[in-house]
Amino acid sequence: MLIGMKLISRSPRLTPAELAELERERLRLDDERRRLAAKFQHDQDVADRATRRQAKRDREREEKKRRKERAKAKAQRRANLRRLAVTARTVGPLLIVNTATVGGQVVYGYSQSPAEWPTPVRAATAVVYAVSVESIALYVGWHAHDALLAKAYATAARLRRASYSIAGVVAALMYSHFSEGWEPTALAVGLGMLSLLSPWLWGLHTRRAQHVQLIREDLVDETGTVFDPARRRAFPIRSWQARRWSIDHNERDPRRAWEGYNRERNAKRLKPTRVELVDESDPGIRECRRLTQLLAGARDRLTVGAKRWALTDRAGSRIEPMVNLGAIRVPAHLAAQIEQRPAIKPTAPTTPVVAGPTAGPTTTVAIAATKRPAVVTKTTTKPTTKRGRKPAAKGTEAERTATAYANLLAALDRPPTGSELAAEAGVSKSYANAWKLNNAAVK
Repeated sequence: MLIGMKLISRSPRLTPAELAELERERLRLDDERRRLAAKFQHDQDVADRATRRQAKRDREREEKKRRKERAKAKAQRRANLRRLAVTARTVGPLLIVNTATVGGQVVYGYSQSPAEWPTPVRAATAVVYAVSVESIALYVGWHAHDALLAKAYATAARLRRASYSIAGVVAALMYSHFSEGWEPTALAVGLGMLSLLSPWLWGLHTRRAQHVQLIREDLVDETGTVFDPARRRAFPIRSWQARRWSIDHNERDPRRAWEGYNRERNAKRLKPTRVELVDESDPGIRECRRLTQLLAGARDRLTVGAKRWALTDRAGSRIEPMVNLGAIRVPAHLAAQIEQRPAIKPTAPTTPVVAGPTAGPTTTVAIAATKRPAVVTKTTTKPTTKRGRKPAAKGTEAERTATAYANLLAALDRPPTGSELAAEAGVSKSYANAWKLNNAAVK
């Protein structure tokens, strides 16, 4: 401070020591200035580097963003091209067909327009005519397409039938345009067929679009598994049945479908085994078995006796005339029993009745033990077997039937049929069959 005051005074008087101190102070200030300048430069360099790095990052970010945008635009263009290719593959053939039909209509419209019209007017008229004629069926078909995708199936079917009808009319027009007096030509047949098939081809595209829609909504009906051709050739029937099984059980895996069908098939083929849960060594069980057998035997004996009693009760009044006439053959065991028993003379001139089992103390069988008369000699003339009845003869139906049976048996050497017996005895066929059934011994 002192040195500073002396320096600003009018008459500075500095000693050498003061001058040296002043020099040292100057040097110190220069060093401090250089240090601060170096520090400032360092800080400035650091800031510049940070600024450059940030700018570089910003440029890289912008470049990356531009690359992403370019890649996205490129992918979008590729998707559009792919979609356009799919559309061209599915719709292109249909557009070619419609273009051909429209061209045919343009040619016809231009040829039929007045010749005095200017050429541009004739061409415009032909184009409007062709487009209007060919677009009717396509417009109706488009509404059918829209209704089908909206799941209005009845409306879609009705509109599709209408478009087919309109296409048939247009096809007839095309054929008439290019045929020679309705004589077929290649151009007439081709253009008419294209006009007729156009709605059907668009319907194929519609059904494909509907199938894609059902796949997105997971509503496609799976039709079972598909087996390898080698398996179908080796087991054609079993493969068909396994496919039916897979359809019924909603199984798509061929191996699981084959194993499931064969497991069910083997289970059905196995017969259930009878499990014996009764102990046959039990005395009570053995007694039940014995009583069951006794009851079964008694039931059989009673059933046979009841049937014999019913038979003799129904046919008792008809047995003796047939025995006397030889029309009935008595079995050997029954004839032996009849011969062993004493004959009972009838108290009345009526036909004896075969008595069945009764509640009385004695049971007799009143069958006349008469000998079979001599066999009637055969005749060469065959009996009349023509359908229809003969004039009614004298006597009861039973007597006429028995007599006719005996005559036919002797003439044919075999039991006659119901029709032959009815025709010979003059009775109905139902009565003849009933008579043969009641007289079982005749058989």
